Amino acid sequence: MSHSHLINAVVNPIIFREYIGVKDLPASLVDFPAEIINDSIEQFHFILGFGREDYENGKGTGNFHRTWNIERFSAAKVAKLKKEHKNVKVIISIGGQGKQYPFDPKDALDLWVTKAEDSIKELIHDYENHLKQFNDSANCPCPFDNIIDGIDINYEYINTDKDTFSTYIGSLIQKLKKDCDLSKSLNVVSIAPNEHVQTQYRQLYLDYKSHIDWINYKFYDQALPTADEFVTLYSNLVIDYGTRAKLLAGVSTDPEIPNTKINRDAFVAGCKSLIGEKSLPGIFVWNANNSASPNIIDPNPYLLERVLQNLFAAE
Repeated sequence: MSHSHLINAVVNPIIFREYIGVKDLPASLVDFPAEIINDSIEQFHFILGFGREDYENGKGTGNFHRTWNIERFSAAKVAKLKKEHKNVKVIISIGGQGKQYPFDPKDALDLWVTKAEDSIKELIHDYENHLKQFNDSANCPCPFDNIIDGIDINYEYINTDKDTFSTYIGSLIQKLKKDCDLSKSLNVVSIAPNEHVQTQYRQLYLDYKSHIDWINYKFYDQALPTADEFVTLYSNLVIDYGTRAKLLAGVSTDPEIPNTKINRDAFVAGCKSLIGEKSLPGIFVWNANNSASPNIIDPNPYLLERVLQNLFAAE
């Protein structure tokens, strides 16, 4: 069956996503930076990183633990944020940066998936339980049925073949989505491929596309010096995944990721072009921790986020 209608679909920019909590710095970032939220955009997601696996002899156990600062990004702060900004969702990113945090499960499929489901549920319920404490007090910011809205699969290194990755992660996504205890907390599932693990993520998407809402492709990991090269890669990825309505373009403000890999101006120009052609549903930025600190490239905090969101507003 042809999927040309998905590849050639007309899409408007509806979503902006920002990774946050992935580093300890800066000390000034003690809360969600609400000042960068454009309320006219349909969806604004903060993605908390990371829910990271414990490892034994380099193998993943399926037991995930929180690595972000819970005081900075607490349940009460999420609730307050959602009360004041109706377009906000908060997602937990599962996986991690660096070769020391690969996808490489220690156990057989059923055991690993069961452990992963239980530990991820615990991360989500921990937020919900903290929120219930506020619901029972006079200081409740706002009553919510759910505080976490979904998960983001974000392993930058994968030490298995594509079928193993797809089967393990796809089975986990299915179980989490079917879990009655999480029926209101798994509204959003995204995946975060880059060039080096594209084969595994593409297989996962093709096998479980009905369960995956967004593809956060890390364009910032590739050498793309011109807007035309960026747009060409985006168009090729649309064909690879068979859809443009779910494919988001990612850029980084992290100085540890060389700006020479993708030219900032080229990325902005490319996004502007794609939005003008009604070909780009959204953008994500890695990451708020670095964006909060002025530097030579970004002299004002969150400069790139504001520039990119203005492209949405101009449409």
